[in-house]
Amino acid sequence: MCRILSYLGSPVLLDHLLYAPDSSLLNQTTAAQMLSMLNLAGFGMAAWDPSSHEPHTPYRYRTTQVAVFDRNLKELASKLKVGALLSHIRGVPMTSTVQVNDQNVHPFRFDGVPLAMAHNGDLAGFRDMRFDLVPHVRPEFARAISGSTDSEWIYALVASALPDAYVINSPEAILDAIRDALTTIRKVRERHGITRSSSANLIFCDGTNLVAVRYTFDFGRFDVSQLQGSADFLSMWYTFGRDYGLHDEEWKLIGGAAQANSIVVASEPLTRDFATWIEVPEYSALVARNDGSRRIAEIHALSV
Repeated sequence: MCRILSYLGSPVLLDHLLYAPDSSLLNQTTAAQMLSMLNLAGFGMAAWDPSSHEPHTPYRYRTTQVAVFDRNLKELASKLKVGALLSHIRGVPMTSTVQVNDQNVHPFRFDGVPLAMAHNGDLAGFRDMRFDLVPHVRPEFARAISGSTDSEWIYALVASALPDAYVINSPEAILDAIRDALTTIRKVRERHGITRSSSANLIFCDGTNLVAVRYTFDFGRFDVSQLQGSADFLSMWYTFGRDYGLHDEEWKLIGGAAQANSIVVASEPLTRDFATWIEVPEYSALVARNDGSRRIAEIHALSV
C-alpha cells in the first residue's frame, strides 16, 4: 500500500508539506502512523505553481529512489511554492515480481490532460481483468499507458469517461467519471469471479479541483493472505481552513470552515495531533469546490 498527499489553496512552500510536519509525507516512507509497511518503491508529485510559466501545467517530479535520501527534492522543496499539489510515495510487497521503475511511479497524468491521479490500494486479479478494460479506454489513452500498474488503468478509465479530458472539468464531471470507472471495474471483477477485497483510495487534482475517494471492492473478503486494506479500510483524512503553517508549534490550517480557502487531503494526518483533521467516510468522495472567496468540502456517497 502507499501514501498520498494533496493540497489545494493559497501558495505554500513545498517543504512545509513534504518535510516539516512531524508526520510529513516523506516521514511516512518509514514511519507511517496508519500503515504497517514501508513505502520504498518511489516518490512522485505534480505541483502547480501559480507564479510559474503556464501555471495550469504542473511541475512533475518522479524518482524510484527512496525520497528521504533525495537531496535534489529537498532543495526543490525549499524553493518552490505551490497552490496545488498531488504527491505519492509508493509501497509494494517485498518481492522480485514487483516492477519498480519510473513508469509505475504516481501520480499519473497523460500529455495534454489537466487531471492527475494517485492511488493507494490494490486491484486483486488485475492481470486477468485488464484486457476486459480495454473497450472502456479511449484508444489514445490506451496507447499512453506505459507502466504495469492497476493504478494507471484506473486513471485511463476515469480520463476516458470525462466529457472532455483535455480541459479542466467541473467537480461534478470528475466525480461522474470516477463513478463510471468504478462501475466498470466492478462489472469486470464479477465477470472474472474476483471477490478478494481490493482498495481504491484515489485522489484527483488538476490545479483547480480536488476530488478524493475512499472506496473498497468487496471489503473483508480475502483468500491466500490477509493484506492490509482487506480486513480494515485504508485511511484517508482531510483538514481545511486558511494560512497553512506553523501555529502554536503545530503545522495546520486555521480559521475553520467559515474562513477556509485551502484544503489538505492525505492518507493520514500530517501531525500526531488529529484535532484539526476529519476522516473521510468509507465509500464516499470528498469534493473541494470554490464558493465565492471561500473553499468548501462536500462528502458524496459512492454506491457503485
